[in-house]
Amino acid sequence: MPLRSDWSTATCPIARSADVLADPWVLLILRELFSGRRRFDELRDATGAADSVLARRLASMSGSGLLTRDAERGYALTDAGRETLPILHAFARFSRATDPDGPWGLTVSCARCGEVAASVDWCATCAAPLDAASTRWTRRSMGGEPFDLISGGVA
Repeated sequence: MPLRSDWSTATCPIARSADVLADPWVLLILRELFSGRRRFDELRDATGAADSVLARRLASMSGSGLLTRDAERGYALTDAGRETLPILHAFARFSRATDPDGPWGLTVSCARCGEVAASVDWCATCAAPLDAASTRWTRRSMGGEPFDLISGGVA
């Protein structure tokens, strides 16, 4: 018996997207790829996934067109993979909404102007898109130290 339904051929775009992205491991792998981790061991250590789990998810993500693998450079996001950044931002906003004083929050800011983002994909202050090159994440779990999403983590 399968663990869940196969929605890959569904006519609903949300169902088709969920077929690719509704796995928590996929979201964590995307987070780490945006953070600049590219190697299997880096992804494993950062996510806590078992080797077999990580290998299956990476193969699935590659098959879905979210990432590519280069023997020298490691894993890299494709254009489709980069399109998931607003989804990760939405998860971060949701986490803050449900636990605003929690110790593990992630704040999304515009790296250009420094303002906290009020949207998941656009900076309302400087009117520019929030992409990997212009986004700063600050995690309370990291002592509140901001870090830019680096283009080295994105192909």
